[in-house]
Amino acid sequence: MKRLYIYLLLIVLTTPFAFSQTGNERIFYSSYRPQGWDIWIADSQTGKIDQLTNHDALEYNPVISPDGKWLVFTSERLGNPKIFIKSLEEKSETRLLINHDSSMQDQAAISPDGHWIVFTSTHEGQSDIYRLPFQPSETLNVADAINLTHHKGGDFRPSISPDGSQIIFSSDRNHPIKAHPVFVFAMRRTADIYSMTIDGENLKRLTKNDHWDGSPCYSNDGKKIFFYSGPRDSYRIYSMDTEGGNQTAISPEGINAISPSILNDSTLVFTTVQNRVFRLMSLNLKTNQVDSLFNSTSNFLGAKANKNGLITFYGGQAPSEMAYNLGGFDGDLLVKGSPYSIDLNTNTVDLYAVRRAFAAPPNPTDHTLIFDNTDVRELSDAMTYWAYSLVAIILIYVIFVGIGNRNLNTANEKPGAFLFFNVMAVAILALLAFVLYYFFIDQLAPINTVRAYLGALALFLAICIGFAHKNRTKILFGQLRNIFLFNLASALFLIIILPRLIQIPIHFYEVNYKTNEVTSIYSFIKPSNYNPLNGMVIDTKFNPSGSDLIYSVGNFRGGPSNQGDVFSLNLSSLETTRLTFSDFNDGFGDITSDQSKIVFRSGRSGSFDIYLQEGGTIQNFTSDEHRDNFPIISPQGDKIAFCSDRLGTDIEGKVKTMDLFLSYLHEDGTWSKPKRMTDDIGQDAHPHFSPDGEWIIYSSEEGGINDEEPLIQSVIFGPQIYGEIFAIHIDSDKKIRLTHNKWEDGAPLWTKGI
Repeated sequence: MKRLYIYLLLIVLTTPFAFSQTGNERIFYSSYRPQGWDIWIADSQTGKIDQLTNHDALEYNPVISPDGKWLVFTSERLGNPKIFIKSLEEKSETRLLINHDSSMQDQAAISPDGHWIVFTSTHEGQSDIYRLPFQPSETLNVADAINLTHHKGGDFRPSISPDGSQIIFSSDRNHPIKAHPVFVFAMRRTADIYSMTIDGENLKRLTKNDHWDGSPCYSNDGKKIFFYSGPRDSYRIYSMDTEGGNQTAISPEGINAISPSILNDSTLVFTTVQNRVFRLMSLNLKTNQVDSLFNSTSNFLGAKANKNGLITFYGGQAPSEMAYNLGGFDGDLLVKGSPYSIDLNTNTVDLYAVRRAFAAPPNPTDHTLIFDNTDVRELSDAMTYWAYSLVAIILIYVIFVGIGNRNLNTANEKPGAFLFFNVMAVAILALLAFVLYYFFIDQLAPINTVRAYLGALALFLAICIGFAHKNRTKILFGQLRNIFLFNLASALFLIIILPRLIQIPIHFYEVNYKTNEVTSIYSFIKPSNYNPLNGMVIDTKFNPSGSDLIYSVGNFRGGPSNQGDVFSLNLSSLETTRLTFSDFNDGFGDITSDQSKIVFRSGRSGSFDIYLQEGGTIQNFTSDEHRDNFPIISPQGDKIAFCSDRLGTDIEGKVKTMDLFLSYLHEDGTWSKPKRMTDDIGQDAHPHFSPDGEWIIYSSEEGGINDEEPLIQSVIFGPQIYGEIFAIHIDSDKKIRLTHNKWEDGAPLWTKGI
């Protein structure tokens, strides 16, 4: 009997049921995050540099306690940025100083008497400045801290006066959000310098500029404040008195200067950045001479100087492009330390931060991601020998014009004939060049559309040829006929070779994010009518079963009439299917589990609307003048969510902010009126359903930004400068913020566990 029990137990344990448990569901999102930052210390007298931390996670913003015993810094080793502490006297482990599970802490400053530590945190939503007693041997909790600023704007980079009575900081609280001058859908902010007492009282605005004023610090005697200010990439160090008067630029023009810190009465240190290269510099306050602080090829930034001559800073060697993250940010595919787990109460999910502009979509069935890449980095990379043949055509044309002028000269034509001939020669060539540039390059029109315009021009030239031929006895018209014939031949030549002028190959790769093993799986070939300059792949995702990859190709920052379509790639057969058919801007498709319904965004009505395709029927789901985007459909096919500016805030008349809307499928087959799911002053975008269709995740500007915009965008430029990941439980409207950091996080994708 005992042996029988053992056999039965073995049978149970070896059945598939025993191993049917899966891991946590997974959320992957893009993160504009650097890599390879550690904490360093240097002696300003000897120039000796030592590395104080060596961890895979990002570590930054170090500061030494006034007694010189403790190093306090920010680390992302637990996921969200947290403040850690390390003894400089004893060989002890680095440990967490300030704790809170669901918020970030950063940018610490310690009062000169060592009694207080002030820092920024998102504990109450926005980036505020908090104060706690500095107790280096204890683990402190943000819940016990005093919120000194408590404002819906962002407050950053606190610095304490030498006498410990005042705090200065930067804040974007009194400037309206503006549209980005290039990426109009994106938001830009402006900040000023403020002061308050150590208790958060007597708030004063010290600067009022149209540019970002940031990273203030006091002189050693407390009589001056230094900060950086200026237009983007042209920042300079300024000084002013403690009431905001006598604002004067003290660093030379032409040196992009940020993050000042006073070393001694005659020297200030700062960071300079050019083309993502960071160097630490010193500024002589008496002569305004600038010198390199260290002779190093590493990217070092954020220096904090101490009265004892020690300087702490962060950075390291810049990472290289890796084969398993081609086209992403240099370095690894996943942020070091991923994943991090989040409890949603209903279930626990694992968060993976992907270091790409859009998240590489996860296969629901295994540990692989798929990303796309093109070897084309600039237009010259995409030009074929057919494109260079146009140069030969122009040279031959110049010869034709020269022959025409010689013939006119031989015939002793009047100056007016020379002028008319040359004007016509230039005008016809300019017209041909305009048609090619405007429709093919600027408007990215479909190939057949460009051919139609070239054909119309060819017809016009044929008529001109007929007229000139009729009057060919006149030498002028004979020469014009030759010019018209040459341009007609050129137009017909362009009609034939048009798709071959430019080639932008798009390659898809599969990478195992556990081992970084990468495989090239497919190269996308555009349809024959596709403008080859429409080389952008965007919004790549798997269908719920993992059998097909859904992606969009086209000019998605263009207007409704620009070309774009949704495609699917079957990963077994590697066959491509075009899911949308129009010459308009179709994109951002999503599909149900049974593949019976597809939603996508299209400009075919003249406005960007959401469309529902079911069987052979296509329905304009929104059909209005508003801008609708990023549609998703639940795997079960009973909910559609999308983003729209229909109730958004107008920003300078250039763009309106987007909110998230949701529609339900009624039992009678009709859809409910879209319900507004988010309502905040910023952008909400890139929604995605959970596998059970009960949650929506999305990226949002609701939390504002969590550090000075110039400091973050100089590291990795993220045009949208919004992006924390939020989740909404649809039935309860419960909202959970999943990420707290200073980086651009976006385009989340939620898939099942494995």
